[in-house]
Amino acid sequence: MGMVAVIALTGCEKIEPAPEHEPVDPDEAAASGVYVLCEGLFQMNNATLTFYNYLTGDIDNNYFLTQNGRGLGDTGNDLKAYGSKLYCVVNASETVEIMELKSAKSLKQISLSGKQPRRIAFADGYAYVCCFNGDVVKIDTATMEVTATAQAGSNPDGICTANGKLYVANSGGLNYPNYGNTVTVFDLATFTRIKDITVVINPTRIAADSQGDVYLVSNGNYGSVPMTFQRIDSQTDEVVQTFDFAVTNFAICDNLCYFYHYDYSTEQCSVKVMDVMTEQIVNEHFIADGTELRTPYGIAVNPENGDVYLTDAYQYTTNGDVYCFGSNGQKKFQFETGICPNNIIFLKAN
Repeated sequence: MGMVAVIALTGCEKIEPAPEHEPVDPDEAAASGVYVLCEGLFQMNNATLTFYNYLTGDIDNNYFLTQNGRGLGDTGNDLKAYGSKLYCVVNASETVEIMELKSAKSLKQISLSGKQPRRIAFADGYAYVCCFNGDVVKIDTATMEVTATAQAGSNPDGICTANGKLYVANSGGLNYPNYGNTVTVFDLATFTRIKDITVVINPTRIAADSQGDVYLVSNGNYGSVPMTFQRIDSQTDEVVQTFDFAVTNFAICDNLCYFYHYDYSTEQCSVKVMDVMTEQIVNEHFIADGTELRTPYGIAVNPENGDVYLTDAYQYTTNGDVYCFGSNGQKKFQFETGICPNNIIFLKAN
């Protein structure tokens, strides 16, 4: 068996091989480790990909450059794995970079000029990219060609799949103070719009659990409307629960939702754990050893061992760090990354 990716930042579900997946020669596979997408600074053209090697402890903070002889581009927004490929959404450069998963060598760079791509999700051999111009772009993962485009709402900034459907969070982030307040639902089989679900304003992060429940963060208006965490039933496509605690970012692994909340006014953060079967908090203080994060910027869970990874962007202008905690909340290790580490992919060499 070759290398497989097991998770991106928004969950820990093992990635099923895509239809085009081919066996990877184990002699060519890299060692186990993690990729970390580092956003960089807007209009500075300094997005990077960090590779941390578990076996040797080696870190390459310019791994894409090392492998391809060029940079990723301006503002790396999302990183996901599907089948034998790695996909990076580069927002300001308006590209989707498709790479070999095992090596991060570029296979194709898709231009989405004028669309401002933000996030990516996958289903049944296709990638779906939501873009700030309102488009959702469908890409065949075998041919690496754009096959269709559909229209969501205003400034989509989150996307996931559940129950044969595609959910797109329409933030309206560029329309301040008139933020968006809908999640657009598409039928995956036909790529047609089914309905818009009304949610709290400024919806962004969105992900589904194994039961098909869709969880959503709405950022509110950073004032009178607070940040809000909601649950959508993918059977009825209605909001069925609004939680009484705030979530900034989250990752769902098995039946647990690990999340952090960062208060930008007090610069305080908390990391908690919720059981998605009962919708109850089961750990109010996940970090158990006193480790303090300054500015949490990403979260992921490794399903192979339950380790929880949190990234710290510090002041957003210097290199960040990734912290690895055991499921007991004790820090195992940390390593330095590029600027604004925001997404993680775990690799396993078999």
